[in-house]
Amino acid sequence: MPKKTANPALAELLRELVTGYHVLDHDGQSSGVAGHLSARLPGAQTFWSHRFGLTFGEIGAGQLLESDFELNVLSGEPPVNPTMHIHTRIYLARPDVNVIVHTHGRNVLALSAIGAELEMCTQPAALFYNDIAYLDEYEGAALGKGEGETIAAALGGKSAVILRNHGQLIVGSSVGEAVFRAVRLESVAGLQLAAMASGKLQRMPEAGTRQVQQFQNSGVTRMQWEALRRDILRRRPAILDGL
Repeated sequence: MPKKTANPALAELLRELVTGYHVLDHDGQSSGVAGHLSARLPGAQTFWSHRFGLTFGEIGAGQLLESDFELNVLSGEPPVNPTMHIHTRIYLARPDVNVIVHTHGRNVLALSAIGAELEMCTQPAALFYNDIAYLDEYEGAALGKGEGETIAAALGGKSAVILRNHGQLIVGSSVGEAVFRAVRLESVAGLQLAAMASGKLQRMPEAGTRQVQQFQNSGVTRMQWEALRRDILRRRPAILDGL
């Protein structure tokens, strides 16, 4: 179990990180033991994640670990997930990124399996207008740095990438930003699949899409995360014990 830290910024980061795991678990995005969520303090060359072999719903203070960018565990109980070079390569390429989510949610995975892109056909989808990338290559499990570098290159400066046959990856400056976007992308992918099964998609006008995106990015995304956090702490009040 990581020792309690005297660093207030790190203490808050770890509380948010554990909360994020449980929000994703409640959303059905734990992906068994294959899901990823990591976070770092701004500019740090280490990151925090969870012990490999556990689901998101099992994570508390005792399951967190700190690793360097070579996946050496510096604090907490090993092992780290061996595919975490997906994260290390993005952290190296994007100084603005402090949090990364990678899951295999049912709806995004289904959308990726048919090679479809996210369409601006629902108001919630506008959050990703011109801010989502696509990677059509599939090389199996990302056990080395090469696949992480490929994903980092595909992501570029955007906040989300859909990985063909694989799932989604979301980045953000904070846990709340990244986790809420992961929840939102899974939701809007499901809405799009339902619409595609029912009839022809009716896409929103570009001007209106931009306006909704700006509104959501003006502070509403933060409010959405705070609502998710309040909800999960009502449902699972003990998850921050020890933090």
